[in-house]
Amino acid sequence: MTTCSIVRFQPVIVPAHGRRTRAMLFTDSFLHGGTERQFVRLVSNLDSSRYNLVLGCLKRRGPLLTDVEPLGIPIIEFPVNSLHNMRAVRLFLRLVRFLRQEQVQILHAMGFYSSMFAVPAARVAGVPVVLASHRELLNVHTPWERLALNVACRFATGIVVNSQAAREDLAAAMPGSRKKIEVLPNCINLKEFKSRLSSAQLRRSLGLASSSIVVGALANLRPEKDLGTFLLAALAILKRFPTAEFLLIGDGPEANSLKQFAGDLGILESVHFLRDRSDVPDLLATLDILILSSYTESFPNAILEAMAMGKPVVATNVGGVSELVWEGQTGYLVPPKDPEAIAERVLGLCQDPARRLQMGKSARLRVESEFSVSELIKRLERFYTQSLDERCAVT
Repeated sequence: MTTCSIVRFQPVIVPAHGRRTRAMLFTDSFLHGGTERQFVRLVSNLDSSRYNLVLGCLKRRGPLLTDVEPLGIPIIEFPVNSLHNMRAVRLFLRLVRFLRQEQVQILHAMGFYSSMFAVPAARVAGVPVVLASHRELLNVHTPWERLALNVACRFATGIVVNSQAAREDLAAAMPGSRKKIEVLPNCINLKEFKSRLSSAQLRRSLGLASSSIVVGALANLRPEKDLGTFLLAALAILKRFPTAEFLLIGDGPEANSLKQFAGDLGILESVHFLRDRSDVPDLLATLDILILSSYTESFPNAILEAMAMGKPVVATNVGGVSELVWEGQTGYLVPPKDPEAIAERVLGLCQDPARRLQMGKSARLRVESEFSVSELIKRLERFYTQSLDERCAVT
């Protein structure tokens, strides 16, 4: 750790060399989302002998709290319900005071709204290293949201993105920002991704036939996931494999409309809507193939988690998906909004169990070598140290 005494906005007294770095990691909430799961993996694995952590959040709610609270790390809620009222101003000033009093040296905001709120506060407070995040491509945001993200990123001393695609996306929208951007991909704790039950037990628990081909999707049920295309692909697959079964794992605003669409297609009996589940590794273990049908993605956790469970993937070739799926080795890439292309690749894998098995093995090996939580933590801690050293050198 490097001794540092002052930054541009406000003097900050930093503990002497050799003591733990005071760091605040900030999230929107603890709901079952990809960003939230990554947040939990990071805070659970950062080296406590090097970092004295405190967690910030906008909403102290969500099932992932049960994973965080036993760690004993303080969690401070700043319950902002809008960024455009006096309550937000009061909470902003409260965060500024907290950061100064606690002599926080690194503020890392990992959510979209937490970047809007916490990053400017950290710069006003004089925190040396202030990191914003960009974990989705800009085309999922409204013009106002893009403007707000642009402002937050300009306040930040660095921007963490989870894919090369996100890096290029942000750099194109913010000329001159490329040097501030660091790519740290999503990670997996491989210890979590082992099934507790046999495949036969899992299938019985879900009412699936032991001999059926089982195809699934793991997603928040939002428009950009384009799960209507998943259902149309399921229809095409069922015409060739009428005993195939489909699992749709996740919840969201489109849940009811997707169920209605499956009914309209006449495939409701073959599609199991499982909503939000905590036993995702077990559910993935029941699959033969995972489909990702999104029309925009940065670095999808669903693919990473399926690969960790040794499953081949058929995914749309958008955003950073090709950074995960190696064509013909760990899965297949297809154009977005093309259910026939998805069905064709899935049907090929349905007819070739040996290929499914080999792709799944290759997928698991790739996750082990490149996307394990231990590897990501090493990279993140190096980035924290480098960023703090660089900020101290210019003050």
